[in-house]
Amino acid sequence: MLRFIISSLFAILFSAVAAAEPVQVRIMSFNIWYGGDQVDFNGIIEAIKKADADIVGLQEPDGKTLEIAALAGYPYADVRRHIISKFPLFDSGAGERTEEGNPLYSIAGVDSNTVHVWALVAPGKVIAVANTHLTSNPYGPELVRDGKALEEVMQNEADTRVPEAQALADGLSGVAKSGTPVFLTGDFNSPSHLDWTEIVSKARPEVKFPVEWPASKLLADSGLIDSYRAAHPDPVKNPGLTWTPGYPHPYVRDIETHDRIDMVWAANAQTVSSEIAGETGNPDVSIPFMPWPSDHRAVVSTFSVEPADAPALITVEPRPVVLGQSFIVRVSSPAHANWSAIIVPRGGDPAKDAITGIKDIEPGDRPTIKLSTIGFEPGRYDAVMLDGEGKELARSRFSIVSADAKATVSVTQPEVKTGGDIAVAWSGAPGFRFDWVGVYRKNEPSVYNYLGFVYTGAKHEGELTFPAAELYEELAPGDYEVRLMHDDHYATLAVAPFTISP
Repeated sequence: MLRFIISSLFAILFSAVAAAEPVQVRIMSFNIWYGGDQVDFNGIIEAIKKADADIVGLQEPDGKTLEIAALAGYPYADVRRHIISKFPLFDSGAGERTEEGNPLYSIAGVDSNTVHVWALVAPGKVIAVANTHLTSNPYGPELVRDGKALEEVMQNEADTRVPEAQALADGLSGVAKSGTPVFLTGDFNSPSHLDWTEIVSKARPEVKFPVEWPASKLLADSGLIDSYRAAHPDPVKNPGLTWTPGYPHPYVRDIETHDRIDMVWAANAQTVSSEIAGETGNPDVSIPFMPWPSDHRAVVSTFSVEPADAPALITVEPRPVVLGQSFIVRVSSPAHANWSAIIVPRGGDPAKDAITGIKDIEPGDRPTIKLSTIGFEPGRYDAVMLDGEGKELARSRFSIVSADAKATVSVTQPEVKTGGDIAVAWSGAPGFRFDWVGVYRKNEPSVYNYLGFVYTGAKHEGELTFPAAELYEELAPGDYEVRLMHDDHYATLAVAPFTISP
């Protein structure tokens, strides 16, 4: 009887939401400056709380996405995209990267057609949210500052940020064309083509001549709207500069260029407002906080949206699951039909290979089930969602690791011929977006002095071949090592030696 009452109430609530006015969502983009430790990590948390966004795209969290989410009061997080949310989040792909090769920096950790996460903003209703960080150097405005011609500036953009922006536009195009609200947060390390105009060149010293910055132009041409400039169309009256308030505020280098490089882009959404969060006393800042804890100001935009119908969705938390602890399986069932969730070995058949799970759940009962790891071995698994007839609707990959597992890395053939590729395997990685493997001279004390690197694809374990052609120099005969590194930062997780022989 209780289940019937809950199910009826849920159906009434769903009908009310379905018939309601468009939903408002508040989305923040925030580069927190190398893990938020450069000024005051607690300040990062308080700045996020004050902005009061529903969804935050983080840049440079350096493996702290889950910690930031917990401290700032966000119950959901995606560590492959560094997004935290007050709404449930579901992966738009397989739960881990499946494509081979080294991805572009802008889409590291995910497949090229699944750059977004689904945010369940109402029962059975979703929006798509992506988050990025484009390559920082060489930085276009500094080339202008240093007297480079427009042709050289544009060639630099074509060589660096344009391919990265194109990958984002391509990855989001399908979902945007379907009419689903789409959002892209990020530090784009490039100004907007809407800002470097002839009129602005007469008002801002940094803008020596008009530049139609191609990365932002490409995103705009793909159908995305720059929300800050939509809310503030006059770039002279409201420059909206996000770079830089200082290192920390108020220290700013004499040679520094200032620009608007942090943005929240949107498609199929109406911009209600867009605000800059930053230091007190800045006339462009409407969400002040002191001391401002980052070298970037943040952007917070509010939108009115008509969310799309959610596909069948399933996810497993946490990532990875630790043996001996429980884990959560969360679903979103289309049309609120009955569902089952079954755990199988990677690639397994839920009818034949089921290890644990739950069957024939009414949508008003629960969207989430907690399961035990008793009876499991460390390894790779799938969570499979089935409909009431046993048909597979969705599948998501996850890994279980032993409680005492340590990160490892190895070189498959520890002796490599000069000019040869380096085959590497690893396990126990945290699975963050920008986990990477670097090649170093043996016992190199400076973590900055790597000879080349490749991203792991945010996988907990895997193999890759490091092409010799992608190293910064040909390795002379001698002793070297590979290091498994943590989320685009310089904390070494594991080391393995290898030798280059003639």
